[in-house]
Amino acid sequence: MLSEFDTEEFDQRIDYAIEFKLAVRLTVWEDGFTTEMTGHIHHVDPITHQLRIEIKDGEFERVACDSVVGVKVVD
Repeated sequence: MLSEFDTEEFDQRIDYAIEFKLAVRLTVWEDGFTTEMTGHIHHVDPITHQLRIEIKDGEFERVACDSVVGVKVVD
């Protein structure tokens, strides 16, 4: 369970990465395990609460915002 401070910090990092077109490393909690993915966030959907991240050129994945447990700007 993340605190309100953590989610606010993640939102700021995501906004910064989108604004300056920087890659991020997301740590995602899924089925009891954490996985990491690195790429560029193209879109944050406020309705479905999902991130659209480009993993490779032309290859996109959707990640639920509430499953993100870590965000690091890597570029």
